[in-house]
Amino acid sequence: MRVVLIHGRAAAMDIPAIMARDWEAALRFGLQRAGSKVPAGNVDVRFAFYGSVWRPDERQPLPPIDFGPAALQLGLPGLGDLSLWIDQHLGVGDALLDLLLQDLDEYYAEPELRKLTNDRLVSACREGLPPGERVVVVAFSMGTLVAYDALRADPTLPIGALITCGSPLAMPSIYRKVEATAPRGMRPRTPFPRQLRLWVNAWTKDDPATAGHHDMAARFPAPDPNAQHVQDLETWGRSAAPTAPAGAHNALDYLSSRVVGTAVDAALRVL
Repeated sequence: MRVVLIHGRAAAMDIPAIMARDWEAALRFGLQRAGSKVPAGNVDVRFAFYGSVWRPDERQPLPPIDFGPAALQLGLPGLGDLSLWIDQHLGVGDALLDLLLQDLDEYYAEPELRKLTNDRLVSACREGLPPGERVVVVAFSMGTLVAYDALRADPTLPIGALITCGSPLAMPSIYRKVEATAPRGMRPRTPFPRQLRLWVNAWTKDDPATAGHHDMAARFPAPDPNAQHVQDLETWGRSAAPTAPAGAHNALDYLSSRVVGTAVDAALRVL
């Protein structure tokens, strides 16, 4: 049984092997805490890493290595210099850098970037999958947008269950982008993906990314809402703090939670 994990935004400089190790450990810990009876050896965990698509040096021409004397470097101050000054004087460097990350807007504005990102998930789901087997996708943050976009675009994608964590999918401003990018002629524009047997949305009270979570079932309607719908479940996580207002938006906290562990266990058993 395969579980595919997909991360959120701002992972451009992360190392996929390290993220995969930590995320898998958190997921298995959550399953253990939930009392899952599914044998650990029967769960094949894969990691869909797309952060390198946004890595600044991904398309950088490689420079020649010069063994001559160092040349004097002249130029205008960069953002790093500006951030340093603001942080030193105002203490808001982290907030500034977070504000300037544009992953989400670029994802919807650049079709090729969006396809490259979605392809990472599609590959993790399809490659080497035994015929007839279905995949459980556990998506965090921006990864939930990627997962939904891929599901909506391809009804043959072998994903049988979706667990969304820290998802902004139902936040009005984000939902408008999701709705606007629906395939031509699709009605409703944001349907419950028909290949899913289960969709659980996990949220935490102090996670700012999950604003609007209570509208998930209504925004992503199934043909028969009495038989199938997005199940919106709260998991008790860390509280917001003055020094870390977005501290509850934490992938490992979600993955290791008993709620997400219970949802993944149910998905593994139902598929």
